[in-house]
Amino acid sequence: MQSEPEHPKNPYAVELGKSGGQKRMAQLNSQQRSVFSKHALRARWHRREFEAEKEEAQRKAYLFQQALQALQNDKQLPLV
Repeated sequence: MQSEPEHPKNPYAVELGKSGGQKRMAQLNSQQRSVFSKHALRARWHRREFEAEKEEAQRKAYLFQQALQALQNDKQLPLV
């Protein structure tokens, strides 16, 4: 027996989200769709590796932003 969700979703919003995703996928070529599907697959089935890669990307983005700020302020770059 399934219980009713506490806050049911707006059916109009659900339909709008589905159509938006379909329109987006229609605009992509097969290579781009393949990249998105592989990303989704890894996010679902290989969560630990996905989270580790995500954290590494966030760390690199942070270091890049720090370097940009240092260059904009004419400061010496930190050694990492």
